Amino acid sequence: MSVSLLLAHGDDSFQLDYLVAAFSMSIGADDRVELVAERSPDEAVLDAARVEAASIGMFGPRLTVLRQPVRAAGRATVAGDKLIALARDLPDGAALALVDVRSTRDATRPPALLTRLADAVVERGGTVEQRLAPRRGELQAWVRSRARDRGILIEPRAAAMLADRVGGMVAETDVERGEQTRIVASELEKLATYAAERAITADDVAALVTDTRPASLFAITNAVDRRDPAAATAALSRALAEEQPALRILGALQGRISDLIVARELAASGSPAGEITRRVGRGNARVAERLAEAARRYSGAELEAMLIGLFETDLAIKTNVMAPEPALTAWLGEYLVGMPRAAERG
Repeated sequence: MSVSLLLAHGDDSFQLDYLVAAFSMSIGADDRVELVAERSPDEAVLDAARVEAASIGMFGPRLTVLRQPVRAAGRATVAGDKLIALARDLPDGAALALVDVRSTRDATRPPALLTRLADAVVERGGTVEQRLAPRRGELQAWVRSRARDRGILIEPRAAAMLADRVGGMVAETDVERGEQTRIVASELEKLATYAAERAITADDVAALVTDTRPASLFAITNAVDRRDPAAATAALSRALAEEQPALRILGALQGRISDLIVARELAASGSPAGEITRRVGRGNARVAERLAEAARRYSGAELEAMLIGLFETDLAIKTNVMAPEPALTAWLGEYLVGMPRAAERG
């Protein structure tokens, strides 16, 4: 006899769930047990998975699904060995799906244990599948593909607007994209019901789909780099709406303004490009070049005033003089929205 074994991993939780559902259907599973790691390490859930996976269904395969197996193993050697043994020693006739969802930032850098687990799954005759969420500019094509699969008619402009409202065009690398396809799939079904037999239009999307573009700290600091008050205000509003910690936002802004001050001083003193790369680019020449260009959009006095203003904002929040949201909004209004460019001053 053989085993039914699947390792599904990546950052797209919707597509990973779809893989598990298709796997369950393909093996004709008549029962399903879900186990989720609650801590790291979690040897108890690994032991439970071993027992459940060894239980063969009476009328057909009985599928055991273990979610976050790498988290269950953690950094413990014993737990890691248990996880590898779970796949390698799976009894004949058993059915097991291992589902490991990672953050978007870590999706393309799988941990060593996941690589070992994948090797063990393949050695036991199982299948390894990776599903990554669409990156910037890729979600619109996914919208059209999903619509075709579901027999839903949607106009090109509507597909583009839907992808944009979910965050498909957000460029920053600190946003999580793992739920975007799930949101799109849900919104498509809603829109299809509303449109009935006709194609979904951009007006439909505008009327029914809420803008859920994810918040990004990079979006705030990048807008500061560009000296773009409107973009900074929008990015800050999204971050606050998603309840991003105010002190985290402050820390990101303080770090960026400090880097701009250093970059401006180094450039003004004629420091070589390598020194700027080392000091503010952290070894990345492209980052250093971008920061040096951003620093030229401000005077030294402006940057110093902005940094002092951030320290004062920090103090106001920590001493309960002002609530976080109005304090951050006030800083943005005074030092980015309300501050005229140095070149425009008389």
